[in-house]
Amino acid sequence: MTTDITSLFLNWLPVLVLIGVFIYFVNRSLRVYSGRSGKTHGEMLEEYIVELKRQNDLIEKMVQDQEARLQRLESTRRSSSGGSGGGGAR
Repeated sequence: MTTDITSLFLNWLPVLVLIGVFIYFVNRSLRVYSGRSGKTHGEMLEEYIVELKRQNDLIEKMVQDQEARLQRLESTRRSSSGGSGGGGAR
């Protein structure tokens, strides 16, 4: 009877070891992906989205400033070249 239990355990030992290794790596990867702060993926994604929106707003403001600057330069160029009659050389 004890030899049957021993042989059964020895036959299932590799499967149990593989299951244990799998569980170890799953837990380890969950700890790595959750970050040191312990935040969930959803919380980290929310923070990332907020940061992307902030950067997008800054880029839009920079583009608007550059467009306004370009319009001012074009208007001053038109007003200065409009009075000369020939357009002048560049």
